[in-house]
Amino acid sequence: MIALALLLAAAAVLHWGGSDTAALLGAVALAAAAGTTLPDIDQVLPLGGHRSALSHSVLPACLCLRRRWWPVAAGLALGLGLHLAADVFPRSMRGFATVKLPFAGGMGAGASRAWLALNMAAALVLAVALGRALMPGGPARWAAAALAGLAGLLYLMRVPGGVQAMLLLGACGWLALSARRHLGG
Repeated sequence: MIALALLLAAAAVLHWGGSDTAALLGAVALAAAAGTTLPDIDQVLPLGGHRSALSHSVLPACLCLRRRWWPVAAGLALGLGLHLAADVFPRSMRGFATVKLPFAGGMGAGASRAWLALNMAAALVLAVALGRALMPGGPARWAAAALAGLAGLLYLMRVPGGVQAMLLLGACGWLALSARRHLGG
């Protein structure tokens, strides 16, 4: 339930702070913190069991895609992406660790990993796209990206599967930068 309190705080900061850069960054940070725990809300709500496909996806961030809520969506997408990255690497991908589809039951290990990895990628792409749209170029954008990276690193260092997730994210980042250079972007 901490995730919901953090989302409410992010909405309040955004409401009272408007488009001020500090308010935008505060809303993004609070929503990102919420996103790191929000997927596990399926343990207290009847969403089909732990690792529900509804909460362990990019869907919660997509529910905030109205222009005014972009800072919340960006932060939530970042936090969700980090959480899902760690969930790709459970101690054992069976039973409790597999993704559950509403009304259909659990996916197999391979399908669960694919679901989590694809939704992780979608969430992180959404976070980057919204972050670029929200932040002006220059030092502010780089500072925000560095803080987000540091927060992600600190989060992943303390969760099961985090080290493997850091390696996966590092490889994806390297591939994205290589492709961008190769394509002239």
